[in-house]
Amino acid sequence: MVGNQERALHICSDTHTLALKAGYGIRRGTFLVLLASSFGGRVSSIVSKKSLLFIIVLALIAIYLGLIGSARWGDSTAPEISLEQPFEQVGPTTPLVLRIHDNGTGLRDISVRIVHNLETFSLADQSFSSEGLLSAAGGRDHEFTLNIVPYADSDLPRRQGQAQLIVTARDYSWRNWFEGNGQRLEKEFTPQFTPPRLELLSPPTTIVQGGTGIVRYRVIPEVSTHGIKIGQAFFPGYPAPDKAGMFAFIAFPYNLPSSTPIQVMADDGYGNSALMDVSFTVKPQAWRTRSIRISDSFIRKTVPTILAQTPELQSLDDPLKDFLLVNDTLRGMNNATITKLAKSSRHEFLWKGAFRQLSGSQVEASFADHRKYTYKGKVVDTQDHLGFDLAVTQHYPVEAANNGVVIFAGYLGIYGNTIIIDHGYGLLSLYAHLSSIEGKPGDAVTIGQIIGKSGTTGLAAGDHLHFSLILHGEQVNPTEWWDPFWVKTRIKDQLGLPSLVKPTDEEPAEPSTTHLGPSPAPVQ
Repeated sequence: MVGNQERALHICSDTHTLALKAGYGIRRGTFLVLLASSFGGRVSSIVSKKSLLFIIVLALIAIYLGLIGSARWGDSTAPEISLEQPFEQVGPTTPLVLRIHDNGTGLRDISVRIVHNLETFSLADQSFSSEGLLSAAGGRDHEFTLNIVPYADSDLPRRQGQAQLIVTARDYSWRNWFEGNGQRLEKEFTPQFTPPRLELLSPPTTIVQGGTGIVRYRVIPEVSTHGIKIGQAFFPGYPAPDKAGMFAFIAFPYNLPSSTPIQVMADDGYGNSALMDVSFTVKPQAWRTRSIRISDSFIRKTVPTILAQTPELQSLDDPLKDFLLVNDTLRGMNNATITKLAKSSRHEFLWKGAFRQLSGSQVEASFADHRKYTYKGKVVDTQDHLGFDLAVTQHYPVEAANNGVVIFAGYLGIYGNTIIIDHGYGLLSLYAHLSSIEGKPGDAVTIGQIIGKSGTTGLAAGDHLHFSLILHGEQVNPTEWWDPFWVKTRIKDQLGLPSLVKPTDEEPAEPSTTHLGPSPAPVQ
């Protein structure tokens, strides 16, 4: 009985143990299932995030490629090619000024060539770097400029014949199968390498240092620039009144050696020029030398007033230095102003007959007097007096020396109150140191007309008129133009102008040289 109970209990114990094991197995299976399920979810989550990241990266790449494509494919505008200066008639000195610009993807390459008589010559051939194949910016350079003189290069032969300028440019657009937008400029031009031909129409005559003359010549073909060269001085030519070639008034500079060549020159504006000597006989002149004493009282009287009228210059706070500033620097500035005014002279004869010296005047200083300025016994400066100082009485009426048009009326540095009259073709008369001015620029005046009164303005020690004749910036000796015979034979007869030789053109009487007033001591 007991044994049966023990077996029963053992069986129950085993059954419980099996049950427990079975339950453990069931729980373990459930855990494994749950664990597997949880791991699978995590794996699935990880896989989903990677996929999403991959998709995002692909999307970003697609967007970037889309932007690049939009920029590169969207650029449909070709580079702009422009000639900044005319390039039609081309000679040895003609510049080629070229600008190539691209606002879009930038320049990829350019080419500049000249085709001359079927031969091709390269002037420029350049490629430009980019920001990279996958860069939306494209090229780094958006502009190219070229400024050269093509025929200055010996590699480009100077020959006549048909010629063509060809310019090409491309950008970094992806258009045209990634070749980019292209632009091409073709320009036909005419090479000019034949210099003009010069012919002398008037026989050489005699001219004096500081004197005036006329040269008549012909230029074939007619060109833009022609005239007479004497040293650094240039006297432009004009069509002659009788239609026979050209003429030029010339002035042999007073300070050049008599051996200085006189040459007709012509330039066609393209670098083709011609020169021809004119065998004038040049008579040398001897100029006086005079000593001018400068005192502190003279400096105080004149220099501060002049500087006050000249804002371009400032006092150096030293009387002598201020005088030298005025006598040298300002003198040069004033003469440059006169030269500039001569360039605006009218291309017509405004005068007639001989010029007239100030009536009743006495000569106090002559043309081209060489002056030594002394201060406290020492020579401090030297200058040449270019003109005539004419004196009569204080505030004497100043007359126009001939017909003309006023081109300047105002204060002019060392000259003080000044009137300048244009007589045409670069010939000017100047009236300086005036106490008063009558007239303004643009006023027409006639010979003998009162245009002001003499005075002491500017760098003058006493009341007088400083009178000058200027031809294209070169001061000339007025005594020739005061001589009716010289004017007739050297000017009128040479030009043969009816308007200058008609019977109504009366020559003025010889001016009196009687001194009617005190003798001032002019300084200018």
